Amino acid sequence: MNRPVTAISARSHGPALDLAPQHDMRVRGAGRAPVRRVVWLLTPLLTGAVGMSLEVIAFRFYAPFFGYSVFVWGGMIAGVMAAMAAGYYAGGWLADSRETDRWLYGVILFASAYQFLMILAARPLLVWLSGSADASAALLATLIVFGPSIGALSATIPFVVRLLSDTGRIGSATGRVYAVSTIGSVAGVLTTSFYLLPVWGTSASLRTACAVSAIVGIGGPVGGGRRILPLAALIIGLSLLPAGASPANVIWTTESAYNLVRVEKEFGRLLLKLNQENSVHTVQATGGGWTQLYYDYFALGPLLANPRRLLVLGMGAGGSIYATRTVAPDIEIDAVEIDEKVIEAATRFFGLNAQDPKLRIHKADARPWLARASGNYDIVHLDLYQGGPYIPFYLVTVEFFRLARQHIADGGVMMMNLFDAGRSREILQATVATMSQVFPTVAVITAGRGNFMVMAFTEAEGIEVIRSRMLHAADGPARSIASTAALSIREGDNSQAGATILTDDHAPIEEMTRRMLREHRP
Repeated sequence: MNRPVTAISARSHGPALDLAPQHDMRVRGAGRAPVRRVVWLLTPLLTGAVGMSLEVIAFRFYAPFFGYSVFVWGGMIAGVMAAMAAGYYAGGWLADSRETDRWLYGVILFASAYQFLMILAARPLLVWLSGSADASAALLATLIVFGPSIGALSATIPFVVRLLSDTGRIGSATGRVYAVSTIGSVAGVLTTSFYLLPVWGTSASLRTACAVSAIVGIGGPVGGGRRILPLAALIIGLSLLPAGASPANVIWTTESAYNLVRVEKEFGRLLLKLNQENSVHTVQATGGGWTQLYYDYFALGPLLANPRRLLVLGMGAGGSIYATRTVAPDIEIDAVEIDEKVIEAATRFFGLNAQDPKLRIHKADARPWLARASGNYDIVHLDLYQGGPYIPFYLVTVEFFRLARQHIADGGVMMMNLFDAGRSREILQATVATMSQVFPTVAVITAGRGNFMVMAFTEAEGIEVIRSRMLHAADGPARSIASTAALSIREGDNSQAGATILTDDHAPIEEMTRRMLREHRP
């Protein structure tokens, strides 16, 4: 098979074929050959790290627009794999059709330049795509925003294999290149997941990946001499420009290992938002008082069970705690919240006192914490959403509700906020049907705006008995909430044909949520 004549092939066949230019791929003198080969081998190490870093960043970058779900993961990963496939193909063709490694580092510079452009321009595109609840939105976003850069970085692998296989040992060269690229990918995943995103945040992590790509591209032969430093300084300086200022109503914003966390003030209310702009997780009325939202209905717990001990799974900024203490100020509370930045927001801005002797805040995932816990509670609150409209599947299954039941005292009640704005109420029906596998009585209260308060009782209770307990609070601080709830309370209907029982083995809650969002879309 014919191929372009290079300095490498000249070395193999004799000096008469030394026709290559006097730079780049030609190694002039044995002393420089090992250095150049080390540089070539380090290239896929670094591009592999940047490529996987971009993939991890992409999922967090999408969260404010698409939320967290397996569909976002699936669409994003499919887009990344398509970009890598295109990059491998293009890199192989480029390696065979170009005689110098100038093209290799030029491709890496292109990846950096394109990513810098996307740092500036991607958000309007994502806002436009966020109107779709389909995985196709994440796929299309990945192909446009990250695909060209990831594809260009992937093209380095066949190119470097070509450079290192001058002795005919193609298998060894391929193995070395893929090994160092994979090691770089592992380093990129670990560094991004455990340091860059939690400590620096999404924007700074993107700019860092952009800067590293620029350094690799400029550090190769394409820069040349004294031009390297000023060009490097320009690209790296641009990529590390600080992010724009937050809107005036944003009091505080930060990123954690789990969420983009924002505290905002709107219309006299303090809001905790996670990831998406419309994903409000806690609302507090300025100066106190009821919010007129579903949080208020947690105040019904002390009217329905002995208010001695409360367990809150999914504390947020403490909306359900505030409502409960309005009725039962002396109740002892264990509150579980997975995100330390959400806990910080709760204590800094929402008046939650971490030093309160009757309030113990636990930073943990709800289900593993519950599996380790030993105490019993009279009231249990569940408000377990994953930075958007999606409930983590393992927190709405028969097995989870059985575990929760083990920690509820006889005569106790479990109260769960559930969002289902779809016409079919598929999520509500499935949740009620699943709870009914564990609890003898399940009741539902309409809490407005697609929210429902689903209450599960450890003992058989008639709806009229429950309603009567609420109405007895007509003279208490929660009288308006109790009166409204008494009008809408109904027994959970778990007899709907086809209602899905959610289990750890099969819990299609994300697909149900996806259908609900389609029904709810204007």
